[in-house]
Amino acid sequence: MFEHSTSRFKVFCGRVVFALCLLLGQFGIGLSAQELGAERLFTHRIDGGLTLHTRGMGVDFQFGKYAGASKVRTVSIEIVSIKHEKEVKSYNPVYDQGRSYVYGKVNAFYAVRIGLGKRFVKTRKLRKGAVALGWRYAFGPVVGLVKPVYLEIGYPTIPYDYVVSERYNPEDHGIVNIYGRSSGLNGLLEMTVHPGGFAQLALDFEYGGQREVLRMISVGVNLDAYPVAAPIMAERFEQNSRLFFTLFAQWNMGHQRELGGS
Repeated sequence: MFEHSTSRFKVFCGRVVFALCLLLGQFGIGLSAQELGAERLFTHRIDGGLTLHTRGMGVDFQFGKYAGASKVRTVSIEIVSIKHEKEVKSYNPVYDQGRSYVYGKVNAFYAVRIGLGKRFVKTRKLRKGAVALGWRYAFGPVVGLVKPVYLEIGYPTIPYDYVVSERYNPEDHGIVNIYGRSSGLNGLLEMTVHPGGFAQLALDFEYGGQREVLRMISVGVNLDAYPVAAPIMAERFEQNSRLFFTLFAQWNMGHQRELGGS
């Protein structure tokens, strides 16, 4: 009886092992199929979106060419506004209709970054809804654009008889005769170039159900360096800087093209 029970137990164990082997085999086949689907070869990618950073905001565009399954060579263009760290909004003390302005700010400053870099994919999306983790770096020239600030100036004094748009001069324009900020279009034709260089490092979190469609959130750090301080504030108000270290977040969307695809 004991031998009969032992025999039945061996048969049961054998059936369990056989069933587990079938289950593992099916799982392995399914995983291989998923991995095979994830290994489809892409050649190029393009994405763009919004950049928010600790000194302002802007837009960015990235063009990439795959160099293997997990490495992408990139060319990027980014245009962002750069604020002075001591900027404080001011208002006309009497006329609350006037737009806010920054007392002492003589120039608006924008950075146009043209970068070369690489992106590395550390974990790939093997199924829909997964998140691919990667990191990237970029460096290259940055073209600073210096645009004079124009303000609405009231004359002769409060109460004003009339208001005119003038280039801000802290030696001539005080709090009592500044009505508010003028149109941002004023000063565009007076822009000057302020060249420098930049370096950037970021973590990428790529999400979404379609591998051809790119949806990505990135966080990182950026350093802009200029040989001469960017003239944002009048020198008698605040000291200007040659270095701008910022933290940023980006939200991008784009598309990647498969080998042989359109």
